[in-house]
Amino acid sequence: MNQAANRQVLILGALAQATRLRIVAIVAAAGTKGVAAGEIARALHCPASTLSFHLKELSRAEVLEARPRGRFLIYAMQPGVLEELARFVTGLGGAEAAAAATARPARARRNTRRRRAVDRGQLTMFGD
Repeated sequence: MNQAANRQVLILGALAQATRLRIVAIVAAAGTKGVAAGEIARALHCPASTLSFHLKELSRAEVLEARPRGRFLIYAMQPGVLEELARFVTGLGGAEAAAAATARPARARRNTRRRRAVDRGQLTMFGD
């Protein structure tokens, strides 16, 4: 995988959690001016320690940027990150995906589970 794809995997991993998606929705709605962490906590009814963890993960993945304003941290979206992610996901269904699929054909699944002979008159706990 190339470096750009690795970045998208990091972003997808950061977004793969319901609370973080809600945080991103709140911050994106605030636009370029951003929103203070306290306002996010009030909107989510989320403890400070939990919010801090999620904000750290989103910042580490470069989805959000934190700007100090006095005693507060203001969180805003990193410019273009969601658009870049959308282009990446859209491209997954293109020619590159088809080439990757033909390079490594999927192995057909076989039902390798053997069924044992059961005497129908016998009670079993497996429901056979």
